[in-house]
Order: sequence, then structure tokens, then C-alpha cells
Amino acid sequence: MTRSSDEGKEKRPSWIWLGVGLGAAALGIAVMMIAGSKGEASEQVSEPADTMQLVETVPVESAPRTYRVHAPGRLEPRDELQLVGEVAGKVETVSPELKPGGRISKGAVILRIDDGDYAADLARAKAQLSTAIARQEQATAERDRQDRLAEIGAAPEKAAEAARASFEDADAAVEQARAQVRIAERAVAKTVIRAPFDALVTTEDVAPGTYVSPGQPLATLISANSGEIHAGLPAGDVAAVRAAIEVEDNRELPVTAVPNNSSISSVSLEGYLAEFSPLIDQASRTATVIAVFPDAFTEEHSGQVFAGDFMDVLIEGYSKEPVWSVPSGSVRQDSFVWVVEEDGSLHKVRVTTIDRVDDTTLFHSAEIDGDERVMTTVLSEEVEGMKVKTSGAEL
Repeated sequence: MTRSSDEGKEKRPSWIWLGVGLGAAALGIAVMMIAGSKGEASEQVSEPADTMQLVETVPVESAPRTYRVHAPGRLEPRDELQLVGEVAGKVETVSPELKPGGRISKGAVILRIDDGDYAADLARAKAQLSTAIARQEQATAERDRQDRLAEIGAAPEKAAEAARASFEDADAAVEQARAQVRIAERAVAKTVIRAPFDALVTTEDVAPGTYVSPGQPLATLISANSGEIHAGLPAGDVAAVRAAIEVEDNRELPVTAVPNNSSISSVSLEGYLAEFSPLIDQASRTATVIAVFPDAFTEEHSGQVFAGDFMDVLIEGYSKEPVWSVPSGSVRQDSFVWVVEEDGSLHKVRVTTIDRVDDTTLFHSAEIDGDERVMTTVLSEEVEGMKVKTSGAEL
């Protein structure tokens, strides 16, 4: 009994210390969790102040409803002609200006073809006409004589009818001879080729002594003055141009052609909007406008303006909807802006860009009424509803 009690007394203290150790450990874990939760709560409270980004904003401003419409196109001559031979023969003379880049005034002789044979044909036709006219005069006199004799019964009616038939034949012969004279005169005239308009030579393939035949290409001429650009307009720009024409009481709308990044030409041209083409471009689904530039290819523009060159047409459009302006950097992807609401949250607003003037973008938007402020600062992350701090605002 005594030994057993002694062993119980020796073992009892080890269980007590084990319980004390476990209690202390549990208390430590509880303290750590409480401290951690307080730290996390503290961080969550201070997070908005640490992460809210400072941005700059500008007010949306109203802009004039008249603005530039850009329409790319290609400058072409107003008139272009391929010069061909109309009669056969040897070329006698050629204008010294009949060379690429040469300028020939309207009505000036470009080249002459030997007209010897054609002049002889004309003389023959004129002689035949004179003979026919003489026979017609004789037939006329005989017809009148037979008619008088028939009236008094001095000659049979058959004789009068024969005389009238002879007159009809003679009269037809005169008309035929006159037609031959006209044909011969035209052939002679075709041996001299003149410029049909003030022309600029682009190609030539003829020289004195060359034998030419009807239909043979000799040279290519373009207008030495007027040019035109056929430019495509999307639906929105078509409406703006039509509105501008209405504002101008359907008068010719002034336009400007300016070189673009693809242009070789180096000067701007002033002209007017001539008309809308009734057809649309099926590939781009745009309407075609024709702008005319009266002085495009004048001598003063030599070496500065080129046919077939790409240029942009600037047309003064008019908007029936309000037009707004903001700095260009605030318009994202040409399609939306970030409006900063009163509570500092971002709201994406869709816009339709219509023009850029210097560093300003003009646009339409059904969601804008003019009281908004848009964000100009570009953030690494921009999402709907994101809170930002604007310059001068308090947290």
C-alpha cells in the first residue's frame, strides 16, 4: 500500500503541468488571432485612401456646329482624251509641244497629215456638184416648159410627166453631189488635228514622216486646268454635307484638297463641291462626292500637283446635333470618354468622333449635355465605377 501511494504521488504532478501547458498554448493562439484580425481590419479601413488615384479632368465644351469633313480621294484631270488618227496619211508637221509635259492651247494645231489626196477628192466632188447643178437647171427648165405645153394642150401629158421625173433625178443628183463635197471637206479637215481644250500632254507616239492610219493612238491629253476628286463619305458625313448645302441655299460648297501621307503633290487646291454621285461604293459602302478644282493643273502648279495622286478633300459640314469638344487625349480609341461623376466614380460614355482641330477632338454623343467633366489622365487600369480623386477634391 505504501509503495503504490508513493507512485501515485510521483505521477500526479506531470498531468497537471501538461494541462497548464495546453491552456497557455490555446491562450497564445487566441491572442495572435485577435491581433491579426485587428491588423487586417485596420488595413481594410485605410486601403481606399492608399489606392485612390489622383486624376485631372476638364469640362466638356460646346463647339460650333460647322466643322470639317475629311474625304480621301484621288485627283484626276477633269478632261482626258486619247488622240487618234481619223484619216490615213503621212504626218507632215508636229507641234513642238507634243511631248510629255507639253502644253497646247485650245484650237492650236497639234499635227498635220498630208492632205494631197483628200484635197483632190474634194476638188473632184465640187466639180461633180457643179455638173449636177447644171443638169438640175436644165431639167427644171424642161419641166416648166412641158408643164406649160400640157396646160394648153400643145403636148401630151406623158411628156410633162417625163420632164418632171427627169427633174427629180437631177435634183437628187445635186443632193448626192453636195453630200460628197461635205464628206471630202471633212476628210480634208481631219488631216489637221487641233487641241479640243487647253491640254497637257501625258504621252505621245508620233513624229514627222510617220504614216498613220484611222484609229491609231497618237497621244494622250488631259485638261491643262481643271481637276476633280471623287471622294467617299460615310453616312454621317453625307448628312453633314447635305445640311451644309441646305444652309448655303444649295449654292456650290467651297472645298479644299490637301496632300496627305500618301501624296506626292505638295500644295493645297481650292475648289467647289460639284455633285453627289447617284451610286455608292459597294466595297466601302460610302457615298461618292465629286469636287472640282479649276486650277489644279495650271502651269504654276507644274511639279507640285500630279494627276492620279492621293489627296484629302476638306468639306465644311454642318451638324444638326450638338457638337462637343474636349482635348484629344481624353478620347479613348476614338469611341468613348471617361466622365467623372460627382461621387468620384468613372462612367464610360460612347462618342462619335467627327473632327480633330489641333489638339482638340469634336464629337457627338447622346449622353452628353454639357455639364460633365471628363478625365484626361490615362491610367494603367480604367474600369466602370472605379473611384478616383480629382485635383482639388478632398478624400
